[in-house]
Amino acid sequence: MKLSDLAKRLDDEFCIIKNDENLTDFAVVDDNKHFINNDFIKHKTALMTENSKDIEIVLTSVFITDEVVKKACKYKNALLVTHHNFDYFEDERGLQPIKSEYLKEFQRYSISIYVAHAPLDTHKIYGTSKCLAEWCGIAIEKYFYDYYGAPTALIGHINKTSFEVFSDFIQKKLERPVLTLEKNKDYIEKIAVVAGGGDLPDLLQQVYDYGCDTLLTGTVEHRWAVPFIQEGNRQFHELNKKLNINLIGGTHYGTERPAMIKFLDYMINLGIDCKYIEDNTLLGIK
Repeated sequence: MKLSDLAKRLDDEFCIIKNDENLTDFAVVDDNKHFINNDFIKHKTALMTENSKDIEIVLTSVFITDEVVKKACKYKNALLVTHHNFDYFEDERGLQPIKSEYLKEFQRYSISIYVAHAPLDTHKIYGTSKCLAEWCGIAIEKYFYDYYGAPTALIGHINKTSFEVFSDFIQKKLERPVLTLEKNKDYIEKIAVVAGGGDLPDLLQQVYDYGCDTLLTGTVEHRWAVPFIQEGNRQFHELNKKLNINLIGGTHYGTERPAMIKFLDYMINLGIDCKYIEDNTLLGIK
């Protein structure tokens, strides 16, 4: 398929022109700017880099890390559909701009990048929280918490289960060596699901107001060395001392991974060869 045709199809699917999210903030920097598609900078498309005319395979990923780059470069004439146009570390470094050497390698192997962030988070089929809930067998009841004009979080339920049994189940489903857990109630039944960075005080308040006993999210313990993020995480935990919501954290990567695997279905329906690129380092981090 022609890259231009596929990018146009994806832009339409995700309503890129209508979405107000700025994909260039902190991602496009002096070090990598000369690799970036001009129309991406102008918010005309979510095609971040354009390195081939034709696409033989579509790859998906959560972030663009060193491991993802090495695995992606086993292919040529590929489109990498990523949820985040950032490198990522589950430590004080957090999100980092994609290194120019990574983008140079992608040029060498004719690999282009398409970014599906907020419009994927809130997508009716491939939304990150929706896919996480389905992955974990949680029956969805309603959506909430506006994110660029559409809800990104959801409320669901399971049969009444002990905190320990459900946490163990989630750990196995997400293929994580550990979870970040805070137990405040013995049983789980009504769950709020927020893939990725869900450690937000206002979101937690809504979780409580909707009568949920548990929040399943990515980030419970925030390690990024960014003052306002650390302060937000502190306020999140201070509030929960009053609300007493069970917290289950599967990491940012671990909880957004199901959506990028599920998105392969979109490409399969188009008849395009596709593959999810795993970052085993992020998946297995403790």
